Amino acid sequence: MVHPYRHERIGLATIHGKDRAIAPPFRRLLGAEIVVAPDLDTDTLGTFSGEVARPGPVVETCAIKAELAFRTLDVDCAIASEGSYGPIDRVPLKPSGVEVMAFIDRRRGLRIIETLATHRTNWRLMRFKAGDPEAPAAVKALGFPEYGVFVIANSDASRPIKGLTTLDEVVSAIDQEANRSDDGLAILIADMRAHRNPTRMKVLRALSWKLARRLRCLCPACGAPGFGHIDSRRGLPCEDCRAPTHWIDFEIDGCAACGHAAGRPRKDGRRSASKLSCVTCRGA
Repeated sequence: MVHPYRHERIGLATIHGKDRAIAPPFRRLLGAEIVVAPDLDTDTLGTFSGEVARPGPVVETCAIKAELAFRTLDVDCAIASEGSYGPIDRVPLKPSGVEVMAFIDRRRGLRIIETLATHRTNWRLMRFKAGDPEAPAAVKALGFPEYGVFVIANSDASRPIKGLTTLDEVVSAIDQEANRSDDGLAILIADMRAHRNPTRMKVLRALSWKLARRLRCLCPACGAPGFGHIDSRRGLPCEDCRAPTHWIDFEIDGCAACGHAAGRPRKDGRRSASKLSCVTCRGA
């Protein structure tokens, strides 16, 4: 059966070259063409350098960004992504990130969100005084120049310095912003924009495959694309006393178009949980 998105033009809202990551999975799995929407400034919805804040939560912002593609392209489907990177609350010295991808089909009334958490990131934020001898090594440790960096005055995030291409330019920017800052410190931070961060581009590619695989699945009730995971139910029985535990018992797949849902077993095939995770057995 021919997939509904075969030969479909799907608008992509980006100014950072994300089509390089997103287009191959959609072409390979769905036969769809990703088209970058022209004349958009997605930075109005937030920047990694901090001078523009997101208008809301990352998922909602991602959906708003996808909608932008309809402004400049005559398409029925659109896609966009948003990323959030930084230290983990529980492990503050270990940076991580989450990528969100939103797909909108306004003809079928579909809005599908996929996410991917990752520890694969070079995200770092460091502060330096002017003339700090450790700054050049820190810049190189971030992967520069293959990976981009921002330099920002610690007391004023409104004027980040971007587009730096040489080590001398970065060191000069650190000195300049440190001298401009009220506290004498400049921030050096990894540039997480996709076209300046190869590792993030790889994460986006992985998420694109995940979304394309989901869109390939059709709803068994109405035939709409995107039938996939919407929820999990906990309560896997204890291997000893059979009481429900906090472990996931089964997954639920659903359709964003008609609302049809169906349960499916855990992917690992487990039918019971360790008694070490059972409140009843531990209390016995």
